[in-house]
Amino acid sequence: MHSARQYALLAGVAFFALVGVPVMSWWAIASPGDLELLRPYAEKYNYERLIETLEARGPAPDTFSFAVFGDTRNVVFVASKIYEKTAQLDPVMAFHTGDLIRGGTVDEYLEFYLPLLEITDPIPVFPVPGNHERGARRDFAAYHAIWGSDRFSFDYGPCRFVGFNASEVVRVTQSELRFLDRELSKPGAEYKFVFFHIPPKYFEKAIIGDDSRGFAWNSRRLHEIFVRNGVTEVFMGHIHGYASTDIDGVRYTLTAGAGAPLSTRLPEEGQIYHLLMMEVSPEGLSQELFHLEPGSLEWSRRTVY
Repeated sequence: MHSARQYALLAGVAFFALVGVPVMSWWAIASPGDLELLRPYAEKYNYERLIETLEARGPAPDTFSFAVFGDTRNVVFVASKIYEKTAQLDPVMAFHTGDLIRGGTVDEYLEFYLPLLEITDPIPVFPVPGNHERGARRDFAAYHAIWGSDRFSFDYGPCRFVGFNASEVVRVTQSELRFLDRELSKPGAEYKFVFFHIPPKYFEKAIIGDDSRGFAWNSRRLHEIFVRNGVTEVFMGHIHGYASTDIDGVRYTLTAGAGAPLSTRLPEEGQIYHLLMMEVSPEGLSQELFHLEPGSLEWSRRTVY
């Protein structure tokens, strides 16, 4: 005879089978003991420590640069080239637009992503979570164990940098909208940069003419917050490649070519493995795109603005 506990377990398995959730992936989530393996990395890479590392260098110089890239997603061969190029260019910091790994597990972070940070060390790299960071329980447990949060906001020189989680089930929550409006409306920043993973439908429509992967919920409110608060540039991932456009005075840039297979939904010129380098100086802003030539390991460089 089955015990009550066995019946409950069988009922749960039947439920997940009916709704189409892979049962084994649900139970494959790392245990709390596994998460403990990430503690040494949290002590070095959580958001607060990254900001302290940046501030320890002293006041921002008049001219500095930062790098942006995204979607490494366990493809270490390409991702290592991106990180090596970033280290060579030596920005004061870098940002990752999400999908660091493939399944959100502790083992993947240890094997495929955290070793990349040794390449750019001591440059602080600030990621935002992508949909592949959710993990089997969809709670971003391993991500939170390392970075301590899924949002950040800080100023450096004349710039404000704000990152948040747009990879929840509803993409952008009311809480995220309040966070963004509060942080972006604070005085004191000449330039404002925002980082998140999944693009909204209106961006996809503008660059592809097809919005099948973007999100609609709260997207117009999100855009209104960006416009009203004078956001300089928004950086996103998720669609693997590069694209950029201006919408109502806000530049939206897709930078998701750091390893994951390139998307044929993008124009051919955007199907490139790349990173962006932004320079901030008393003369203003400039941006350059560094990309690997198709089928080779040779780097090309072009000025975006």
